[in-house]
Amino acid sequence: MSYRHLLTLLGIILIVLGLVERGWFLVAVWFGCDFLVLGVAHGRGSHRVFGKRADGTLPLWSWVAFLPLLIYTTVVWHLIRLFSREPARNEITEQLVVGRRLLAFELEGEFDNFVDLTAEFREPSSIRCFPSYRSFPILDGGAPTPAALRAAVASLRPGRTLIHCAQGHGRTGLFALAVLLSSGVVRSVEDGLRMLSASRPAIRLSRAQHRCIQLYAQDVG
Repeated sequence: MSYRHLLTLLGIILIVLGLVERGWFLVAVWFGCDFLVLGVAHGRGSHRVFGKRADGTLPLWSWVAFLPLLIYTTVVWHLIRLFSREPARNEITEQLVVGRRLLAFELEGEFDNFVDLTAEFREPSSIRCFPSYRSFPILDGGAPTPAALRAAVASLRPGRTLIHCAQGHGRTGLFALAVLLSSGVVRSVEDGLRMLSASRPAIRLSRAQHRCIQLYAQDVG
């Protein structure tokens, strides 16, 4: 089942549950509406549905509209961070580092590009203040158009690059593959995936991300 259909179905279930049970269950209607909007956004490729700004912040209206969903994603993210044995980040080459979303105290070293791929999280202020910070929002499990991905990669400065999404798996893998292909470090998507998985085994691309990077690779080739 695609992300769009799964989120839409979950949204409908929560809305019905809230309307039937009422009382405190009415909060489920709010939650369900958030999932419905997110499902539509996935279907339309609207990666800026949360309104994330170029400086890595979320506007007030986004906090109000998506509060239940933002609380849920934040709690889940912290639980995974606390109990996962996976490193926060992994070095792929001397010039490329990939990982999950970092907290301020976890950032080590200097980077010419700090690429934030999350659409649903506000970046810590001590990180987004760096001149090297770049926000390129992509929905979890989603993929931009190959043209948008190409433009984002082309905007990077020469030098050391850190790429992250929420957990450092799908979106991070997609963008890192694009960087590796564009720089000529790898010549195929398969070679790139093997290279990434050797350092960060949990990297997995969704079907949409696979389609995107295959089209991207054709253009690069």
